[in-house]
Amino acid sequence: MHKMDFEFIRREVIAQIRDGAEFIELNATALLHNEAPFLRKAVDIIESCGGKALVRSDKVETLIEIIPLARNEMVIGDIDFDTKKIDAVLAVARGRNVKFIARIAEPGKENGDDSSPEKSLLIAQLYIDHLLDNGLARTHILLDPVVRPLEEDFYNGRNFLTTLELFKLDFPQVKTIANLSVLSEGLPMRGLISSNFVSLAIEKGLDYIVLDVLEKSIIESVITTLSIIGKDRNMQSYLSFCRTNRESRKRGL
Repeated sequence: MHKMDFEFIRREVIAQIRDGAEFIELNATALLHNEAPFLRKAVDIIESCGGKALVRSDKVETLIEIIPLARNEMVIGDIDFDTKKIDAVLAVARGRNVKFIARIAEPGKENGDDSSPEKSLLIAQLYIDHLLDNGLARTHILLDPVVRPLEEDFYNGRNFLTTLELFKLDFPQVKTIANLSVLSEGLPMRGLISSNFVSLAIEKGLDYIVLDVLEKSIIESVITTLSIIGKDRNMQSYLSFCRTNRESRKRGL
């Protein structure tokens, strides 16, 4: 990203879309003043390749600049519950095909101290009410319960799953999203944790999963879990996945 190597970005986008990614996540906050220029070009590349962009930034001015560039559906985040910031972004997103990630994190509790699923539920209710009152359709809200690393607290996985379960019980019509790979940050054999965590999260009702679709072990967990819990009609996805991988092995891929 720092090299602005957009040909590399294009190849990555094509590979992710080819293997089933619906949205391509962009997070360029590390680029500082080059964040918006990078995102402008990257969004165009994603859409020209037939994909959709998920743009994550905590800078309101960046989101305001990028939202009007999208020709396809776009997902944006991550704004904590700050009504002034939310309203500024909504003013630009209103009337466009934009889904809004409601990041449910307690102010000043970024490390998870004193946070709880019950407190997250209260914040989620406030966030949803504010978005609905300001004209955002319920179908355009994505609740992010926020995954925190196990390295910080070995209860973080359990707390996320409990929070997710509460969200699905209290807000059944609102979709959820999470980056599950965060749980294993700083630990060895990260794929082992992620592949099991994704199964538990799907069973609890997680709707959108931020993951690398090229990580076969995680995709295997997603497809297998959906089949087991009855969300793979006639086992079509599972059987298709098995056929595709059988053919790949025959070709030596």
